[in-house]
Amino acid sequence: MPRDTAREQPQWLFTRHSALTVRQLLRAYGVLCLFSTAIAAAFALRGYWYIPVFSFAELVLVAISLLYYLRHARDYEHLALRDGVLVVEQVSAGRRQRSSFRPWCTHIVVPEGPRQLICISCGRTHVEVGAFATPERRRQVAQELLAWLPPLEP
Repeated sequence: MPRDTAREQPQWLFTRHSALTVRQLLRAYGVLCLFSTAIAAAFALRGYWYIPVFSFAELVLVAISLLYYLRHARDYEHLALRDGVLVVEQVSAGRRQRSSFRPWCTHIVVPEGPRQLICISCGRTHVEVGAFATPERRRQVAQELLAWLPPLEP
């Protein structure tokens, strides 16, 4: 039975799985800073001045890695069929890339290997999606996309 595409507008969302919220991450870093500073101060009072230097270097490196983590914590990929057009929106580190594909010329490549992504192409436009999904979920979404899009004409 044909689908009523006028009413249904399917969409798929792939998001990065973040274990900690921003508030939890900042609290954990604050506790680490307090604990490390207390230990470094105790060694500094005993005359071991190189310990606070290494402690400070450690805290700076942890801060850099946490900033990188926070920068990518909100990355996502969103696919949607809207008004007969496949819209792919990818956000990475706050940068948004949006691609639109006409369904009658869009080619979907179903991933076969565990590391392959869903390839969507139409003419010169080429996008790979599914970086935040499991291989099974990528194959499932690719099959659903193929079912929603009209078959390519030779």
